[in-house]
Amino acid sequence: MATKTPFGRMFAWLQEEVPATLLEAYRRASLPVYEVMDAAEARRLECATEGLNPWTVPPAVRAEFLCAWNAFVLQTLGNEIIDADYKASPATVGFVPSLTAQQVLAFYSQVEEWLTRARQAHANPDFRLDVQVPASLPGWKTSTLEPWSPALVDGLLRAMNSVGDHAAAAMAFLPDAAAEPARQAQLNKIRQIHASAESKARYASDLHGNRSSREVHSRVQPYIREAIELLYQLGQLISDPSLVPGPAPSLPPAPLPDEARPSTAATRPPKAGSPSAPARPGEPGFDLWCLTDPEARDQLRNDPQAVRALRKMWDDDPDPQETLALYAEIQSAMKRGKIAYAYDGNQRLGYFHCCPWSSIYVVSHPVTFSGKRLKPMQRFVYDVGARKGPHSFRRHVLTGNFRETGALGYGPHPGKAPLR
Repeated sequence: MATKTPFGRMFAWLQEEVPATLLEAYRRASLPVYEVMDAAEARRLECATEGLNPWTVPPAVRAEFLCAWNAFVLQTLGNEIIDADYKASPATVGFVPSLTAQQVLAFYSQVEEWLTRARQAHANPDFRLDVQVPASLPGWKTSTLEPWSPALVDGLLRAMNSVGDHAAAAMAFLPDAAAEPARQAQLNKIRQIHASAESKARYASDLHGNRSSREVHSRVQPYIREAIELLYQLGQLISDPSLVPGPAPSLPPAPLPDEARPSTAATRPPKAGSPSAPARPGEPGFDLWCLTDPEARDQLRNDPQAVRALRKMWDDDPDPQETLALYAEIQSAMKRGKIAYAYDGNQRLGYFHCCPWSSIYVVSHPVTFSGKRLKPMQRFVYDVGARKGPHSFRRHVLTGNFRETGALGYGPHPGKAPLR
């Protein structure tokens, strides 16, 4: 629903609000999310009737519960924030503050990933999750120039209460006690997390009250965030209590995980001049398209402007070996199953719109590139090039909520995702 009156559009412009067209499209996809959640809750009741408990429920069913929960929470957060904004400012329905748009999009962009997995788990008894869980919420958007609006706080409060009610209902599936000590410890931890979530949610609601000042809004935000984060985690642990971490064993320090280790000869290209060194930019045999997504390569290989753009990018690069080294780390993570190509439904998202037209990836397990740690469900591209000339060249991992765009960039660009 968009603002139709000239006054409404003018008021939205004066308020520096942005169109909510994309957010509305995501919200229209709400019905399947709630249908899947209802089916999961009904299946949970069936399991209880059959005498099953959270540990004896088949693994695929536990995965279905978890994925349905995550999709439900994320969709509820986005929907409630939009509804609260429209209610607070009827004159600008169809527009929202930019910070609100970024936060809602961060929630919505992960819904489909969880929804698809929930359906796969429901259809396949042998289904196993391919992402690390329990998952964390997408990052909270903050800005010193644009604080959270009162409507954003109100929407999060409503979502917190709704999610809290569903979490309390799910807690009823847990047994009063578990025979095995390990399971009892997991049960105790889940109840502790639930108590903490309820406490923070209650404190946030009481602190907020019916009519709050901006100062109160700023003080209530941390409690809302913590309560929602705990509830998100809680629903996943109720779905699969085996995810509750056990006590740390008294063992020697474990070696660093792959993503935390510095680059080695195994991931870095050999130095120039060595017998096994690949061709360098400008040398015979060098592949200009080595950073380009396979689909983009097929589409642009015969485009003279694309070839010129790639040559200029490599000419501007002050350290091509460093560029290739980071790309080798990304490809290594791909081979180890830490990342994968990003999909939107059954279609691959494809590639970034700017030269060198890198693939769009999604993280399945925590991974670190150039000191930047990425969490499961984050999407990213390898962004390479000069923004304002050769001296501004950069190579980095760019995260964002990527979407389809008709634009195709051949030259220097601002280094931003189409919509973040």
